[in-house]
Amino acid sequence: MGQLMGFIYMFFLIFSYFQKYASKLLLYQSLAFLFKGIHYFLIGGLSGSLTSIVSFIRNLLFTKVKSKVLIIFFIILYLIIGITCFTDIFSTLPVIATILYSFFVYIKNPKYLRLSSLFTSFIWLIYNIYLISYGGVLTQIILIISNISAMIKLDKKK
Repeated sequence: MGQLMGFIYMFFLIFSYFQKYASKLLLYQSLAFLFKGIHYFLIGGLSGSLTSIVSFIRNLLFTKVKSKVLIIFFIILYLIIGITCFTDIFSTLPVIATILYSFFVYIKNPKYLRLSSLFTSFIWLIYNIYLISYGGVLTQIILIISNISAMIKLDKKK
């Protein structure tokens, strides 16, 4: 069941990168993060699960509100998750990736969101390999390829 949630997450996340507007991109990513949180919970990745569920809430709020206070609140919340869930260096990877990505969600620029997603996908790939999450590894590989494709299609200079 955990792997199935990972594939549902994959669908929504890849679909999100082909959205032209930041608000739609964030909405589809919110759904993806919800399934991602369930996925990691079911396969034993607590830090990945908690950061994903918080990201679900963060993205929903950021489709409507842009606030420095809100971004600082979420970064502090991610740091608390990182401290309380620390078991080894790998448990910090979701926290690092999520904090980096949060800065770019705040900016609400689809081009920068796709670029930061590409970078943080490599961090999530390492985490998925560590968890032996076959669905998660496949998700990140497809995501990296899809994101590069979307960047070429949508972000090229005309």
